[in-house]
Amino acid sequence: MLTELGAVLGQLGRNRLAMPPRFSLSYFEPPERLHRHVLALFHFAWDEREILDRHPGALGQLVLFPHGTGAIDFGDRRQAIEGEAHLLAGFSKAAPFTMLGPWHAVGVSLSPLGWAALTGRPKNECLDRFIPANELLGPEIRNFAAETNAGYRAGDLSGKDAAMLLTEWIEPRMSDVSLTHQRVIERTLAWLGSSLNPPIDELVESINYSRRQAERLVERYFGFPPAALARKYRAIRASALLGEGDLSDHAVAEIASAFHDQPHMVREIRRYCGYTPSRLGGPSDKLFQTLLRMKNFDRLHAFKAIK
Repeated sequence: MLTELGAVLGQLGRNRLAMPPRFSLSYFEPPERLHRHVLALFHFAWDEREILDRHPGALGQLVLFPHGTGAIDFGDRRQAIEGEAHLLAGFSKAAPFTMLGPWHAVGVSLSPLGWAALTGRPKNECLDRFIPANELLGPEIRNFAAETNAGYRAGDLSGKDAAMLLTEWIEPRMSDVSLTHQRVIERTLAWLGSSLNPPIDELVESINYSRRQAERLVERYFGFPPAALARKYRAIRASALLGEGDLSDHAVAEIASAFHDQPHMVREIRRYCGYTPSRLGGPSDKLFQTLLRMKNFDRLHAFKAIK
């Protein structure tokens, strides 16, 4: 598979055409005091009338929607996307959606610790939903979102202004997570980052709980039991890495060895990310493929670099 993958990457890299993005996307640094809780602040604007894409639901997010309404398909049900603010804990697989544009959003990507501290809810109870933010955060978020979105629509607030206001709103509402459970989160992140195929026994040993307790805690804070979590993050990291610049032979070898063969890799990336990376023939201008790039995981410092 290594030779095959290298050849495909090389050919697609030579043939790839530069395509202008259909959206604008900006990142902003969160305040240093929130670095363990907030991975990134973002603002995007997509001004087409009809928007179709797939959302990977890779990270927990709190998002304000000053413009745009639509619907998302989770396979067993279709959910309307309406209202001023939403929370999402994560999706079990990438979900197709349609939006009536223009569609603008301002949000924060939350670490597992950030989700727990802000919502107090187990992630596994909140999967595969766009949750109206007031359901978990109370009526204050509805009032804040309405006021902030109105300021954005009026031109009084930029995307960065709105993102900064959002961090100011969430900071005093972050509750404490026990130090014991913080260690579970940190060691799970270290385990996920140690390899594209990390052994579950190593995680259980590092957490120092029984296997059953360890699996229950990981599911609570990450949304999935360890085996399913590792499978999802293998696809996400492989997609992100393949979407980066030139990869070394070592990096290509490590990605290739994490999957049975190239078709298996393509199926897994498509399942969890929605599209294969542009270097493997997928589209190069999808919004949520862009949001999966490694930049968004940089603050998960336990992730091992693959270069």
